[in-house]
Amino acid sequence: MELRPIGVVIGPSEDEVNKNMWKGGVKGIIKIYEEFKEGLLGIENFSHIILVSWLHKITEDQRKILIVKPLRMTNLGFKLNELPALGVFALHSPIRPNPIGITIVKLIERKDNLLYVEGLDLYDGTPILDIKGYYPYDLKDVKIPKWLEKSHRIY
Repeated sequence: MELRPIGVVIGPSEDEVNKNMWKGGVKGIIKIYEEFKEGLLGIENFSHIILVSWLHKITEDQRKILIVKPLRMTNLGFKLNELPALGVFALHSPIRPNPIGITIVKLIERKDNLLYVEGLDLYDGTPILDIKGYYPYDLKDVKIPKWLEKSHRIY
């Protein structure tokens, strides 16, 4: 299998993302490489887009970890001992066997090969593998775990 990045994240530092991602306001730029720019035709007609990324800061050792705690929730005031240990497939944790990120962001503006976005949870330098326009499907009977319901009440 071979994956080729189509672009890269420009902007937010790890610290900025980690402190503000739950608030949804982290802004950044997605720079699409020149050879893929034509593929952006029509993207500006979407209010939101899906970013598929390679979480490049995850180490080989971290890729072997299968049980983690949702550590980013400590930014919401949760104590580490309040958080459950869960399998990586039950979380949005960046630590996973294949560190692929999927993020839905608000598309503020497109300028040529630059996409200005808001709601980013990716760091400066993160490779972008794909972009898709977001289609708002009507999902019914969505269920989330009880431990996660508390975080939704906070933010």
